[in-house]
Amino acid sequence: RIVHIMKTWFNLAKKQTFIFTDGDDVQLNRTANGHLVNTHCGMGRSYLNLGCKMGTEYDTFLSSGKKWWCRFDDDNYVNPTRLLEVVKSFNWTSDIYVGRLSVHHFYSTYHGKTHSYQFAHGGAGCCISRPLAIKMKPWCGRKALVKTQSEAGLPDDCALGFIITTLLKVDIIVSDFFHSDYENLTSINPNTFYKQVSLGWSNTNKIDFKNSSQSKVFNEEQDPSRFYSLHCMLYPSTDFCK
Repeated sequence: RIVHIMKTWFNLAKKQTFIFTDGDDVQLNRTANGHLVNTHCGMGRSYLNLGCKMGTEYDTFLSSGKKWWCRFDDDNYVNPTRLLEVVKSFNWTSDIYVGRLSVHHFYSTYHGKTHSYQFAHGGAGCCISRPLAIKMKPWCGRKALVKTQSEAGLPDDCALGFIITTLLKVDIIVSDFFHSDYENLTSINPNTFYKQVSLGWSNTNKIDFKNSSQSKVFNEEQDPSRFYSLHCMLYPSTDFCK
């Protein structure tokens, strides 16, 4: 999946984008502008490994001095131009947590008490402002997030939402511009793709270009992710789109 990212949207945000993985790759690191981070957290999707990776993302963001921590999975196409427009619509000096709501309310038991919480679906991505991220520090970070997950019995994206909406009492700002492959992606009008921040890659639930005026649409064998076709619609001057 990284090949599709590196050939498309990564090139629009090389200075700001870091790739977190669990191994070393000299060539990929070179292509990624030196922004490949080996978390050394271990492979697999256990709470321990995923929390360690997300905690490493958090630590890297804090040390960067950047205003926003916007995180996405490797099956997301991200439109950096639109992402910038969305985050600029908020005051970054405030406590901001924006993304797509997964389910209206979840419940978790933490330190003997049951809490209701909300979270931004990790598969669609989310953005967190720096002041809010700093307040998350007691429960986040490489070691702290794993501890929070363990104590609350939560996966990584749920744990972020739990920290923010329950422990810090900051409401999520729901956005319809973040999309994961859990949605019906075929229902999104191609003429609105330029408005979307993120779109997911699914092998069975693909974004649809049938009603698009796009001049170059790759076949699915060439473009199984649909990222190339999407990128050519949004940025037609890209070399491989001509």
